Amino acid sequence: MSAELALIENGIVQPLNIAAAFLLTKEGRTRTEYTRDLRDYFIWCTEYSLDPLHQKRSQIDAYKDWLSERYGNGAVNRHLSVVSGMFRYAMAELEDHVFRNPAALVDRKPVSNISQATGLTFEEAEQILRASEEYSDRCAAIVHTLLLTGMRVSEMVNAAVEDLGEERGHRVLNIVRKGGKRQTLVIPPSASAALDTYLAGRDSGPLIDTSTGRRISRQGVWDTIKRLCKRSGIREIRTHDLRHTAATLALESGEPLEKVQDLLGHADPRTTRRYDRARQNLDHSPSYALDEQLRRVAARRQTEEATDQAMAVMVEDAIKQILSEAQANA
Repeated sequence: MSAELALIENGIVQPLNIAAAFLLTKEGRTRTEYTRDLRDYFIWCTEYSLDPLHQKRSQIDAYKDWLSERYGNGAVNRHLSVVSGMFRYAMAELEDHVFRNPAALVDRKPVSNISQATGLTFEEAEQILRASEEYSDRCAAIVHTLLLTGMRVSEMVNAAVEDLGEERGHRVLNIVRKGGKRQTLVIPPSASAALDTYLAGRDSGPLIDTSTGRRISRQGVWDTIKRLCKRSGIREIRTHDLRHTAATLALESGEPLEKVQDLLGHADPRTTRRYDRARQNLDHSPSYALDEQLRRVAARRQTEEATDQAMAVMVEDAIKQILSEAQANA
């Protein structure tokens, strides 16, 4: 009776309590992973004002699409299976209130044995940006600049503080591309803030220098990234992966291919766009969309952490209640 009262309060089914009770049937790493997957489901339901336990198949199909924008096929299938397990639990415990399991009807995504990874995901990119800020001001300046502008390591290494400036209301950096061509790149807010913190008022010399004041080398940048990954538990990446990530995530943010090509400085004259490009490149730089998208990921992570804490408290309280009742009945 007490278990039923925990799942239903004042005649109203309590989805979070049901999720916590379902998690009590799991142990160790499985419980941890299931908690994370259910967290995503409850966040999605909250975003779209949906009742977690009263869904139609079409709504779970929409949740599948939402997951597909963030995870690979294997992870999407796992999320759906966990949600389906929670529905099965609710049906068994509250058969008069939960009548169906819409997640069981949703087709799972095909899983290939061949990796389709292309750079970092939004979640991984936000994680490495955050980790770089915790590591050092110089590391933060390096990672933010490379990831949010897509410039080559050699272009950043060769840049000077004097190359920073303002143009048409934008913070910009003038760099030398392959072949000696100069290009003006937008430095979006997050990268600009990281650079300002690192430079601490320094107005001349190499953009990124060493502890002795000399220009950092490409190997120095690579060593910094490698140490960051090892210290933060992030999968090891190459410096070029940050440029790759800038391109793929800008495209995923909806930026047109030609604008991303402009951002990366790929050789493609496109003469008919020459004058229009010169006027619009700063206002419509993909760096802004990329920066904004990663800020949203950071905000979502904070919501996830708060949900995780709430879920953990519920599980802990449920365990204490069960143990207390067991001792009382002993």
